[in-house]
Amino acid sequence: MQPPDLDLLRQWQEGDNVAGTSLFRRYFPTMRRFFGNKIGPSEVEDLVQRTFMGLVEGIGQFRGEASFRVFLFSVARLQLYKFLRDRGRREGRHDPDLRMSSIRGLGQSPSSILHADEIQTIVQQALQEISVEHQVVIELFYWERITGPEIAEVLGVAPATVRTRLFRARAELEERLAPLLAGRSAAFDLEAAVRDVGSRI
Repeated sequence: MQPPDLDLLRQWQEGDNVAGTSLFRRYFPTMRRFFGNKIGPSEVEDLVQRTFMGLVEGIGQFRGEASFRVFLFSVARLQLYKFLRDRGRREGRHDPDLRMSSIRGLGQSPSSILHADEIQTIVQQALQEISVEHQVVIELFYWERITGPEIAEVLGVAPATVRTRLFRARAELEERLAPLLAGRSAAFDLEAAVRDVGSRI
């Protein structure tokens, strides 16, 4: 039986690097997927490392009321937003409004792992063209199967707000996809396509 995530994190904080390595290996693919659809491939590993360091540094603030995965994605989201804002400043732009700006609009070039299926490539690109905040909500819900109340904790908002954001995020994604999928099958299933993209990254 594998040790619980939080036990490994506490052991790591106390200096047990074997526990840290176990935790890192357990969640590295999840974190690589989270960052890989939002930033360039050369920067993904650095942000994954920063996220795990943030877990160790922030364990004192973790009250144990939420799951470890909620804590993990909370730290990852903060690291992503900090990265995007810092890059904007370095490039002489004002702080981007991540409720409005998309990954592509911010000049990011996320890794593209999809080759075989044109529809999946289109959906992945459309995800990168909606606002960062909406992209995060959709990916947490469909890719990571995190519940609405847990997403609320990741984002630091009320559960009702998550429902509204998820509704708006789907609408924005559908709007981006409409011209790209014009003339294709009317039986296109948005939710299944989004889940499929997540399973391939």
